[in-house]
Amino acid sequence: MIITNTAAVVLVMNDEYWLPYALEASRGFFDRYVIYDVGSTDNTPNIIDWFVETQKAASQFYVRKLPLVPPAAQGCFRNSMIAEGLSDYYFILDGDEVYNPSSYNLINNHLMLSIKIYGVVSRREITSDLKSIYPRKNHHRLYAKEAIWKGPHPGEAPVIEQKPSTEAYSPDIICYHFHNAERSSRSKDVPKREERLMKPTYRPQGELMPINLLEELPLLQKPINGFAVAPALAKLQDAN
Repeated sequence: MIITNTAAVVLVMNDEYWLPYALEASRGFFDRYVIYDVGSTDNTPNIIDWFVETQKAASQFYVRKLPLVPPAAQGCFRNSMIAEGLSDYYFILDGDEVYNPSSYNLINNHLMLSIKIYGVVSRREITSDLKSIYPRKNHHRLYAKEAIWKGPHPGEAPVIEQKPSTEAYSPDIICYHFHNAERSSRSKDVPKREERLMKPTYRPQGELMPINLLEELPLLQKPINGFAVAPALAKLQDAN
């Protein structure tokens, strides 16, 4: 089911391990994608090309492959992507975020009926070995086009305040976030990625809970199109 009048905006740099799964899980739910690659040195550009080629009959694409610029200058990217989305709503899909496809159906059934400015989902932060999750956090991911951004990399502060009166929340829509996992064979080429890994927001306080990742996300049970997978995921696949 196509998510009504909504563009997926995908901003990536060196996300070769999770991007194939992130894109594949979204297949069939968005009729327009705006994808910016901002200087990848790994296989990310080829993954983008594969997805465009295999989805272009069903979706429109606006793809930019840009040179690397410092994070402090990247604040323009998010707002540019919103403008190029040509839709009343946009959905931020990062290269390290994978949804069970059933969650995308719930966006239409739940969030689109009640969205004000921001649509909020439940985020599960996965540990680096992919065997546990941190306590859940809320995650803003669906936005009205009026929700624009300021600040660096690539727009960290919303212009319209995120608060209960501007938000709609659906806890049944779950984002599996692999920020703590290895994301690329060339992660060290990404400015400030190691620094961002240290942010406590990606390791919420509380007791870790075990997870059977391959049961919760069956899409992860095998590589996609022969693309390389994260070493920790390869171990799970081999044991499955």
